Amino acid sequence: MQNVAFALIGGGGLIGIGYFLFWFFSASDIDLGFRIAVGAIVVGVLVLFGVVVRQRIRATEDEDFKEVKY
Repeated sequence: MQNVAFALIGGGGLIGIGYFLFWFFSASDIDLGFRIAVGAIVVGVLVLFGVVVRQRIRATEDEDFKEVKY
């Protein structure tokens, strides 16, 4: 049940962010340079997030627990 709640929260958040980004980049009263700068920041944050997730996944695959006793 907890996974369903997280999925709903995540899906709703992504839809809200998507709607905001669509509005932000299609609004004609916002300066084009500002829209480009915000777009570059968003892409940069997404790339950094992807790199961190990839490093975390690789770090968990490389861990060796042979000496750990239960």
